[in-house]
Amino acid sequence: MTRGPGGRGEGLRHLGLLFDGPDDLVAGALPVLREALDGGDDVVVAADRATVRRLREGLGADAERIAFPVPAAVVRPAAPEFVHSVRDWVRPDRRTTVLGRYPATMPPRECRFGEDALNAVFGDLPLTLICCARRDLPPDLLEVVRRAHPRLATPVGDTGNPDYRAPATSSPTPAALWGEVAERVGVGGTADLAELRRCVADVAARAGLEGDAVRAAVLAVHEAAVLAVRRGDPAHADLTVEVRARPGHTLFCEVAGPRGVPAPEGLGAADTLAHVRPFCAGAHDDPALPAVRVLSTV
Repeated sequence: MTRGPGGRGEGLRHLGLLFDGPDDLVAGALPVLREALDGGDDVVVAADRATVRRLREGLGADAERIAFPVPAAVVRPAAPEFVHSVRDWVRPDRRTTVLGRYPATMPPRECRFGEDALNAVFGDLPLTLICCARRDLPPDLLEVVRRAHPRLATPVGDTGNPDYRAPATSSPTPAALWGEVAERVGVGGTADLAELRRCVADVAARAGLEGDAVRAAVLAVHEAAVLAVRRGDPAHADLTVEVRARPGHTLFCEVAGPRGVPAPEGLGAADTLAHVRPFCAGAHDDPALPAVRVLSTV
C-alpha cells in the first residue's frame, strides 16, 4: 500500500519547517536529511549560502551526496508550473527529498493551491518535500504553511502538525482554489462514459486546454471512471464525477463512488492508476473518501 502525505513510506511525505534564522532552519532539517541520505534518497537542497554552509558543517562528508542548486531553480508552490515540476523530481527506483524555502512575495492563494494539489493528488509519489518558512512571513502566507503541511520538521525529527487541514474539494474552502464546479455527471455504467467524455472535453476547452492536452485530460478521466464501473459490478457503479476548472490554470476532476476504484487483478494498489498518470499532471486514489482525483494543467 502507498502512504499519503504524512510519514515516510512509499508515498508523499510533505513537511513544513518554521524557522527564525539559518541555524534554526538547519536544526530542523538535519534529522530529515540524514534519514533521507541513510535511505538512499536523491537529496536536493535549494537554500541561501549561509544555510548551505551550516548544512555542510552539520552533515560533514555526507553533504557531498546532496545537490545544492540556487534557490530560484526550485519552482515555488504558487507558480503555475509547480505541479509539473514536482512530478519531474520523481525517480522510478528511489525516493527523492527536496528542501526549498518560501519567499515572502508568494501570493498566498496560489501557494495554498499548489500545496493542496500535492496533498490531494500526489499522495502516491515517492517524494519528501521540506517547505521552509520564516516565522516573520506575512500572516496570510504563514497561515498557508501551518495549514497545508501534515507534519513538521523539527530538531527532534518530524512530528504531527495539529494545525493541518486536509484539502476538502467538497467544502467552500479550499474548494474555490480548485475552481468553480463546471459540471457534475452521474455515471451508472459504461453507457454513460460518452457523455462523461463530452463533458470533460467541453470544460477542458473552456479552461484553456488545447489539442492533445484536451484529449489527454479526457482520456485520464475516462480511464479512471472505467476502472470504477468495469466488470458490471454494481458496487462500483453509481459514480459522481465532479469537474472543476480554473480558467488558464487547471482542470480538476473527482470520480467518487460507494467503494472507490478497485485494483486490477494481480496488481498491487500502487499500480491501480499507473496507465492514467502519463495523461495528466497527477492522479491519486483516495481510499478514505473513496474517490479518484485527476488534475490536468493548462
